[in-house]
Amino acid sequence: MVLDASGHPLHTRTLSVTLTHAAPPIVGFAAYVLDLRKRGFAPVGGDLQGTGIIHHMRLDGTIDRAAGRILEVGAQMPNVAFEASPATGGESCRDLIGRVDRLAGLALHDGYARALGSEIGGPRGCSHILTLAHLLGPTVLWAFTADRRLLGTDPQRRHGERIFRRDLTVDGYELEPGRLLLTAQLNDLHFAPAPALARPMDRLAEQLEIAVRATLTVPDLTIEDIDASQRRRTAAELVDAQWAARAERVAALRGLSLRPGVTAALLQHFGEAGDDAPLREALLMLAPALIQCFAALDLWTMRAADASTMGEAGGYVDSCYMWRQDSALQRNRGAI
Repeated sequence: MVLDASGHPLHTRTLSVTLTHAAPPIVGFAAYVLDLRKRGFAPVGGDLQGTGIIHHMRLDGTIDRAAGRILEVGAQMPNVAFEASPATGGESCRDLIGRVDRLAGLALHDGYARALGSEIGGPRGCSHILTLAHLLGPTVLWAFTADRRLLGTDPQRRHGERIFRRDLTVDGYELEPGRLLLTAQLNDLHFAPAPALARPMDRLAEQLEIAVRATLTVPDLTIEDIDASQRRRTAAELVDAQWAARAERVAALRGLSLRPGVTAALLQHFGEAGDDAPLREALLMLAPALIQCFAALDLWTMRAADASTMGEAGGYVDSCYMWRQDSALQRNRGAI
């Protein structure tokens, strides 16, 4: 499938999850989210926030594969939107990074998403780390299921050898005033056990690719049109594997708004997702990525007739620790 994209590039969000073999039943994980703004600027946090890398957040730890449970987890924030400053009252995005440690012991099955919200959601953490954690759980469960299907219950891997990697990239474009385009590309790589020195293709067990293209209207953020395709390949099928249209699976999403409530609607639409779990995960990442496109649209200029007098733009109240109701950023919003 050729993913046809047009319009003015606004923002790229990429998320990645890698699983590695350790002493059974332990599996290591390394995940990150990175936001790259491509246009515009925003007056926020007592400064002008321009283009480039806005967020770079990581989650690393271990999982008990047999129990389906996180053993240990830690977070790093190499690049944050808000360092400590007078406008933030000395607060920083990193202040509550230690709360992520509380996810140790969390089961990846029923209740996972709800538990994430309780521990690191809203004013208790970072919305970007939360989004990454939401992707982590279903990705791990999918990878373990695929590993059993492809390689049986006891594939013989070396310590540190990769099991699986998922990369998901969402790009936003402005087609014209009032219309946006979002594209999503998901790439799953499942690795076969191989010696330390091996031919690259000997490491390929399977690849799954999913491509999504959706046009939206602004400001209602309603899906105007949407299409999806996927392709699955093994080493023996690299040349002949064909893209399969998935338009029928996403057609019912036309008219759905990506405003709050979209997650519940998508989960209901897919129900027991089965083989469509990766497609579901790709679609669930559209709304969080869309939020990142807003600054590149200069939407803050619509709040005043004279944009040069604008104070602070920013996030929704209690959307994260930095934008909690009683934060310095909220108190100073519009005052500087």
